[in-house]
Amino acid sequence: MKGALSALLLLPPVCTAQTGLVAASSSATRQLSFKVVVPPVMRVLQVTPLEGGYEYRIWTNTPSASFNGREYRFSKVGEYTLKVPSSPRGVYLIHGL
Repeated sequence: MKGALSALLLLPPVCTAQTGLVAASSSATRQLSFKVVVPPVMRVLQVTPLEGGYEYRIWTNTPSASFNGREYRFSKVGEYTLKVPSSPRGVYLIHGL
């Protein structure tokens, strides 16, 4: 076991860090950035039949959704209740516009 630890000390480090110090400089600067891609999600949580239409309780992380050709806009991510008039052809929805 002691020999294995000694061998590991002789290997170059897997991860190294640099301070970015320049001669005659007393500050170090580095920039680190992340990019997070969140796919659009819209979930229909509950559908309640109403007279002349339906009430949809949805959760979405998109700024808008379209039900039967009518666009609904949302101010923030979260849960919303929409009242959608019924259509003789049925209901279709498009999200993530």
